[in-house]
Amino acid sequence: MKRLLSFTLKLAVFLALALWLADRPGTARIVWHDYLIETSAAFLVLVVVFIGFALFLLFRLWRLVKEGPHYRRLRRNLKSLQKGQQQLTEGLVAIAAGNPAEAGRYAVNARKLLGTTTATQLLQAQAAQLAEDRRAARNIYMALAAEPDSAVLGYRGLIMDAWRSSDWVEVSKLTEKLRRFKPETPWLNLIQFEISARKQHWQEASAALAKVSTAQLLDPARSKQYQAALLVAAAQSEAKQGQINKALQSAEQAVRFAPDWLPAIIALVQSQAATGHMRAASRTIEKAWSRVPNPQLVVVYRAVKNNADLLSVYKQIERLCRHNPDSSASHLVLALAALEADVWGEARRHLMALVIRKEATQSSYRLLARLERRESGNEQAALQWLMKAGEAPLDPQWLCRTCGGGHEEWQPLCAHCGAFNCLEWQIPGQARPGHGVQTATLAAWTD
Repeated sequence: MKRLLSFTLKLAVFLALALWLADRPGTARIVWHDYLIETSAAFLVLVVVFIGFALFLLFRLWRLVKEGPHYRRLRRNLKSLQKGQQQLTEGLVAIAAGNPAEAGRYAVNARKLLGTTTATQLLQAQAAQLAEDRRAARNIYMALAAEPDSAVLGYRGLIMDAWRSSDWVEVSKLTEKLRRFKPETPWLNLIQFEISARKQHWQEASAALAKVSTAQLLDPARSKQYQAALLVAAAQSEAKQGQINKALQSAEQAVRFAPDWLPAIIALVQSQAATGHMRAASRTIEKAWSRVPNPQLVVVYRAVKNNADLLSVYKQIERLCRHNPDSSASHLVLALAALEADVWGEARRHLMALVIRKEATQSSYRLLARLERRESGNEQAALQWLMKAGEAPLDPQWLCRTCGGGHEEWQPLCAHCGAFNCLEWQIPGQARPGHGVQTATLAAWTD
């Protein structure tokens, strides 16, 4: 449409000029040496226009002859570039789909079309990683790391390779090399945080976490939870060293960062008890029970109360559970305390409440079997409860969301894989999606 309008406009201008010349007749005379040329002004104008147009065509023809091969090469290069970009795109799609064969084929085609560029090398390395060819991927990443323009990408790939292999010495070494080359790389602090935490250097990890938070690599809520985990770890370490007042300060700060996080609450209670603040420890548990009822709080509560009379223990736990009487944890701990104190009616009432609500776990049914034996000696009824226990869900415990390993109590590092802050209170087989430091790092970096 634009071309049609342009042609129409030019034609209109030409016709207007022709009509203007036709309405203004005149004679043009040209004297050159012994020659005299006389003609009309309109014809002279047409001759001049024709000669100008002819010169323009000759100039275009000369440029075509001179620069034609260059233009043809440029067009071929542009086509190769477009095809190469398409191969790169297809290769990335293949990697996202988890197809190593296609990804490798597209990577080779892209390299043929585009040459050895950072993008083609990166695609080849990712395809090699997907095919579990670590040697090829490592060689490509080392080549990228050797070039200043692509060093960050190269070191990133090498660090991730060592990370997946749990070679933390190599991770630390590569991180230091990249830090010397480009210290302003933000995600280096995330790696430093993980390494320091695994080495139990809590102050270094806290400093690295502060830089991570400043760079906004983690959302504020998650950053606070990690800071709380570091403080709980520091409190445990300080308590082992006999620095109970310092441990109390760390635990108090941890609770400020994560008020409803069970490990922080337990650390605070233990620190309060160690420093002789028994009433404060009891109040801390009672307040926490209304928000996060958990059987492990009762273990700490009984240690704080230190009462040998089982009936008194039951009454204390009953008072504690008034802060959240309808929770499953309240029914379970009350049932256990009542059974130990031989308050059989209350024990049965709380256990049957769990059964009716379909919240009974294996321990609940085992307690019912124990109740049947102690209350009436009914072995047949006890056997029926034990059979149901075999079909019931497992009891919650501290599980590592990285490797799935179980733990009796929360600790900063997983005893099985060494991951930091990856223990969650959950039912085995029903693990929630991980959001620990390691998971966050891999999510930000994985190819």
